[in-house]
Amino acid sequence: MSRNVLSITTTDQDQPIRVIQISDSHLFESRDTELLGMNTEESFDSVIDLIKTENSEKKLSLLIATGDIAQTPSERTYARFLDKMQTFEQPCVWLQGNHDLSNLFLAQQNHAANMDVITLGSQWLIIMLNSSSDHEITGHFSENELLWLARQLNHYPDRHIIIAMHHNPIDIQSKWLDQVGLSNADDFWAVVDQAPQVRAVIHGHIHQNFEFTRGTVKVWACPSTCIQFKPLCDKFTLDNLPPGYRWFDLYRNGQINTGISRLTSMPAGVDFDSSGY
Repeated sequence: MSRNVLSITTTDQDQPIRVIQISDSHLFESRDTELLGMNTEESFDSVIDLIKTENSEKKLSLLIATGDIAQTPSERTYARFLDKMQTFEQPCVWLQGNHDLSNLFLAQQNHAANMDVITLGSQWLIIMLNSSSDHEITGHFSENELLWLARQLNHYPDRHIIIAMHHNPIDIQSKWLDQVGLSNADDFWAVVDQAPQVRAVIHGHIHQNFEFTRGTVKVWACPSTCIQFKPLCDKFTLDNLPPGYRWFDLYRNGQINTGISRLTSMPAGVDFDSSGY
């Protein structure tokens, strides 16, 4: 029924399940390369260190990276990313973003990156969807991907479900980003609307905190581990907020608590006058 399933056992049923989301790291093949004045390797390392510090006393179960791992995709870039993620005791799963390349992305074998369904304890389930195609900025779900999603939702009617993807499935009122969001969002929501057990959709791509409620489904985006995009802008605009990550606490009754955590200061040298990259 599923492609690849990762099962995570949780022992303390009275405590929420802690999940961490990172996104849009834009790592280069060289550690020293900068993106609009920011060293993305250093900012990524700083966010990883922040996650470890802030979650040292919490029972972390899973880390999810929702795409754009690489700015210059190569085996070396992805291997370095995985080396860093494997410093966690907990598994990490990751999605392809529009800057990633599928052949290099999938070449990293023997890792949870290839997992498509993650069961968390006896109540929760995360479905990983690929909205990206090589060399295409805009997101799109193939017919097969949506059919597979529908089968998973039918197969797990009694679990609380989170769907993870890269592209934003709703407009965020930033014209330049909405033009490169999920192009067939209506088709996606037509599937989700038939599944009342879906609690949330999480995504990256927009480099900012974003929260929205569509019917009974929460939609949450994640800050980038490098540069941030300023909300509610028609044109490409950088924000002065520092890099960060999103955390989720999942409760047995379907409740989700979530929040954003950021570095204490913005790395120096960012070109805020840039018109794109």
